Amino acid sequence: MEPGTDPPSQFALLIFRLNGLLMRNGEKITRELGQSSARWQVLGRVGFATQTVAQMAREMGLARQSVQRVADLLAAEGLTQFKVNPADQRTQLVEITPAGQTVLAAIYQRNNEWSERIQTRLDPEVFREVMDPLERIGRILEEDI
Repeated sequence: MEPGTDPPSQFALLIFRLNGLLMRNGEKITRELGQSSARWQVLGRVGFATQTVAQMAREMGLARQSVQRVADLLAAEGLTQFKVNPADQRTQLVEITPAGQTVLAAIYQRNNEWSERIQTRLDPEVFREVMDPLERIGRILEEDI
């Protein structure tokens, strides 16, 4: 078999392509709000639950330093803030501020509009059909790390 033609390699290349397309759409969604896909990812995480940078990085599969840089930028803009972590004094928690909640709500509104446009061209059932197999693949890949 020629290198890169096996199913796992082809799958990885497709996922990389789809990730790039999703990130570019995320940039389009957030651009007019002065944000980016990376900022949206971090803001969305802390909008859901106050976390440490290390926790976010692990869940997102990113380097802690990358997430720290974005968290610092968001804090400098007043969209997030750092607070004492009662469970570990060496790490801080990142939490969303009211200004951050306003920005995140605007991003989600724009995302809902994008999602509705996509669903006019692709049946939502297609997404549901691929989610379970992707979850199974994700679990297997996670076990292999």
